[in-house]
Amino acid sequence: MKGRVPQAILDAILKEAAALAKVSREQLVIVRAQSVIWSDGSLGCPEPGMMYTQALVNGYWVIVEAAGKNYDFRVGSGGSFRLCPPGQGQPPSQPAAN
Repeated sequence: MKGRVPQAILDAILKEAAALAKVSREQLVIVRAQSVIWSDGSLGCPEPGMMYTQALVNGYWVIVEAAGKNYDFRVGSGGSFRLCPPGQGQPPSQPAAN
C-alpha cells in the first residue's frame, strides 16, 4: 500500500526505539509514520561537515514516543534509517503522493 511504512522497516525502528528508551515495545506510541519526499540525501537531518546528494529522496518519516520522549527516525529510499537528534531535524520537502 503506497504511503505506508513497510512493516519490516517499522519493526526495526520500534525495536531500536525500545532499546534507546529502555522500555518494552508495548510502551511505544507511533506518533507519525508516513511516506515522504526528502529534499536531499541528509533526509532533513544534516550533520555538520557532511556532504549529501542534492536530489529528492523518497523515504519515510517515523516519530515514536517512549517514556515521555520523542524519537525522530528518518528513512531513505534503501530502507535504512537513522535517528535525528532533537532540534536538528527539518520537515520533508513534501509528503509523498498517496
